[in-house]
Amino acid sequence: MNPFTAMKKVFLFMVSIVTFSRGKGMVADEVLRAAHIAVENRAIIIDVRTTSEYMSGHIKNSINIPLQQIEQHFKGMVSNDTEIVVYCRRGNRSQVAARYLEQKGYKVYDVATQKEWERAYRK
Repeated sequence: MNPFTAMKKVFLFMVSIVTFSRGKGMVADEVLRAAHIAVENRAIIIDVRTTSEYMSGHIKNSINIPLQQIEQHFKGMVSNDTEIVVYCRRGNRSQVAARYLEQKGYKVYDVATQKEWERAYRK
């Protein structure tokens, strides 16, 4: 096996560990608590999954804006003082959406998944 192939396998293994580890309790209690408070104060919840994923079940009062459509939906449509909570199926797409929206000046809470949003957290 050449060194490049070995490095590639190690890299893919590391990526899989990081992805897998985002499974249980992947969002800090402080972030989850802040996100819930933000929603109580009128933050919007955005589900960045596909429409079919959203239709199979979603967080109450969330809106569906698939990740591929985030940029077009946020071109001057929502003021920068609006707080936003994002989630998806595993936390990867919400992480991308959160970074994009933060770069555009929004206060964003990435709660990763609906399961994370609904889990009990330390108050």
